[in-house]
Amino acid sequence: MKANRGWSLVTALLAGLVIGLCAGVYVYYAWVPPEQVLRDSPPYNLAVGKEFPQYREVYVARVANRFYAMGANQAALQEAYDLLGVTTGDVTLEKAYDMVALANEVARKDIQRDPALRRFNENDQIAMTALEQALKTALDNGQGPKPEDIKPGAPAQARTQSRVVGGIALLLVMALAGGLVFVVDQAVGTVVKSSSERQTDAGPSTQAVNAPSFDAGRVTEQGAPNAPPLSPFTPGPITAPAPTVVAAPFSEPLLASFPPCTYVHGDDQFDEDFAINGSMGELIGECGASIADRLGLDTPARVSALAVWVFDKNDFQSTTKVLMSEYAYKEPNIRSKLTARGEPVLAQNNGVIEVLTSTLRVHVQVTGLQYNLDGNPPNSYFDRVTLNFTVYRRSAA
Repeated sequence: MKANRGWSLVTALLAGLVIGLCAGVYVYYAWVPPEQVLRDSPPYNLAVGKEFPQYREVYVARVANRFYAMGANQAALQEAYDLLGVTTGDVTLEKAYDMVALANEVARKDIQRDPALRRFNENDQIAMTALEQALKTALDNGQGPKPEDIKPGAPAQARTQSRVVGGIALLLVMALAGGLVFVVDQAVGTVVKSSSERQTDAGPSTQAVNAPSFDAGRVTEQGAPNAPPLSPFTPGPITAPAPTVVAAPFSEPLLASFPPCTYVHGDDQFDEDFAINGSMGELIGECGASIADRLGLDTPARVSALAVWVFDKNDFQSTTKVLMSEYAYKEPNIRSKLTARGEPVLAQNNGVIEVLTSTLRVHVQVTGLQYNLDGNPPNSYFDRVTLNFTVYRRSAA
């Protein structure tokens, strides 16, 4: 019985170490402010990404383009405060200005690179410059968000609540598992003790009485001792394991289905985006479409490609696919240039484009596709095209 008590002690020590480790990790990540966890990482660390674009620069460019498309007015600036994290208390107005200024500098260097490799264009830089100037003016004149408008920790509140509930549930499960281990250990010890006591009381003759008789000297005709006969073996069909079935996209949780957005020839400022919210209303990403390429310098623009993008806040980066006209898709130079923006996709009426991120699956259905009728050249730019965005929460692989 000393061995059983030793095993119980080892089990209790291991369970205590595991519970203590999980509790420590839970307390750290559930209660420590996010700025403390990420104080040395981008976007807080402005020393990162001064030469080449990082996810911060891509995100700032999206915010700047939306700010510029809304007219660069006070309402647009207020939304920029929200998207940059000023009104949520994640960054100060001065830090937000530094982030935009750094992103603008990186974009300026990126535009000077080979067109096939760069990630930004002149329109991005114009929008980022306008946002940088607006933030500078607000900073110099003290016109930023008022103190009562800033809600520190608001993005982390939903995260903290969910982690508190999850942590309590985890501790309860661990306590239940520890109790179950203790009960099983005690039951096994009781059974072993009872069996040992019964054998001691019965004496050595018990095994001889209960043991099956076996005469090693007697051998059957087949040459085997007179052991008890075996049960007859009846062969049966060999069954293979069931194949693994991958769930279809529609079996994943539906997060959002947005109204159709339509590009019409002549809309040179086409830039649509939609906010993707979680079950508690928290922002978990964005998706949308914008002009990716045009033929020549005509006005209105002859748009030959649209960028369909998805931003996932979980990994802080955007995934883009380029919807191309038939002419642009078959033209090697244009296709090679646009490959740097994202995976090229041929526009097909009623076709579905799938854009995947680490946690999101976005289906974009193309409807109402109409090409130009002037034959300059044929099927070279869009006259009209409608995009329908449907967002699912991606199941873990």
